[in-house]
Amino acid sequence: MHWEGKLTTTKTFRIWAQGATDQVAHHNYLAALLPHMKACTDPDFELEFKTMTPSVTTVHALSEHRFSREVIRGAIQAERENYDVFFMNHFQDVGLYDARASVNIPVLGLGEATLLHACTMARKLGLLAINPAFIPTHSEQIHRYGLQQRIAGVRAINANIADYMEAFAAPAKKVELWALFEREARRLIDAGADIIVPTGGIPMMLFSDDPGANIDGAPILNGITVIIKAAEMAVKLKRLGFPAASRHPLSGFALPSPQARQEFLSYG
Repeated sequence: MHWEGKLTTTKTFRIWAQGATDQVAHHNYLAALLPHMKACTDPDFELEFKTMTPSVTTVHALSEHRFSREVIRGAIQAERENYDVFFMNHFQDVGLYDARASVNIPVLGLGEATLLHACTMARKLGLLAINPAFIPTHSEQIHRYGLQQRIAGVRAINANIADYMEAFAAPAKKVELWALFEREARRLIDAGADIIVPTGGIPMMLFSDDPGANIDGAPILNGITVIIKAAEMAVKLKRLGFPAASRHPLSGFALPSPQARQEFLSYG
């Protein structure tokens, strides 16, 4: 089951934004996220945010794998329903390459889009995770995207999802988490980072929702804004003749046969 948040009236182009969150457990986050998404979306685009029930509530490979299947199925459905672009609002980018290889519309991931854009803003990136358990995943992402020389470090806040949800509603709790965030961010800056990348939509909206958010001049990057604009750009580039992805046989993004796609939908 999905909850659909239609953020604009019908427009020329349609964006499917797939979250790993739900309306109950992540209500406070969505209350901040959805208005931000609406404000960032150009008037000629319609963005629909899809939640997932049950959401990703545990830090484990099985939960990430479950969401990756949701991503692939969502991308296929988005193409069939004539959406122009699909992105996942989940920094770990699970299922990103598989979904990109499954459809002929652009498929973007929050982690990839944010990290690559950060490279246009700064020389060294400092990644700050919402929980230490995500550090190995982010380290794998760094290697996957070939960014080893651009990373100053990966650190984390020792907090859980309930802490973040409370912080969206309770100023005192936000101050408490900000103190932890700032401490770890300064350690990244001391290690050479000149931009701070919160590795998830939740800390992005909590710590970098203010325009110009920074620590000592090092921007705190809100990747939510980045991926929305990247999705719009992908649509516009496709209309100018750019392919959605490489389809070279060795790229890993060659499109599947109808049989392979249907077997995944039926049994995957």
